[in-house]
Amino acid sequence: MNEPLVTGLADALGARHRVVLMPGDRTACAVLVPLLAVDGEASVLFTRRSAALPHHQGQVAFPGGHHHAETDTDLAATALREAHEEIGLPPARVHVLGVLDDIETVATRFVITPFVGVVAPPYDFHPCPREVDAIFSVPLRVLQAPDAEHHEVWDFDGRAVPIDTYPVDGHVIWGATQRITRNLLGVLRTLA
Repeated sequence: MNEPLVTGLADALGARHRVVLMPGDRTACAVLVPLLAVDGEASVLFTRRSAALPHHQGQVAFPGGHHHAETDTDLAATALREAHEEIGLPPARVHVLGVLDDIETVATRFVITPFVGVVAPPYDFHPCPREVDAIFSVPLRVLQAPDAEHHEVWDFDGRAVPIDTYPVDGHVIWGATQRITRNLLGVLRTLA
């Protein structure tokens, strides 16, 4: 991974004022936003959630899940534990750079804290079939392209809802994952 990019991103994440949401009656969750070098290019790793899951079936996501206060020392530990469970990524191979803005989901009432981390090679991921149908990566340059983000209107039970997406190689990144990705790209823009 490009060292100036890693250092710059860590500095930018540490220096910014981020949005922090208190869970209240919502469920506290954390995700890992994994960055890795694929064919020499800085890329973001995504998963596609299993159709068998109770929430967000088949959607593109980051590895993550519910915070377990009795076993997770903090939300970063939650993100790392979930990445290990979902894709077989050992926590020791992740260098956490910082935290993006908290976001909330409306239908499922989650408050998600996203941690950005650089993954050290080798990349030997193993999806947990109960939770993950696919693992894929997208180069940052693809997500940063001027035409990468699409603005669409989707029908939800007869209601027209504006949705922002990143359609990439047959995958549609939308919802919470799209908002987290947009937040990451916004922080990266400050490095230029």
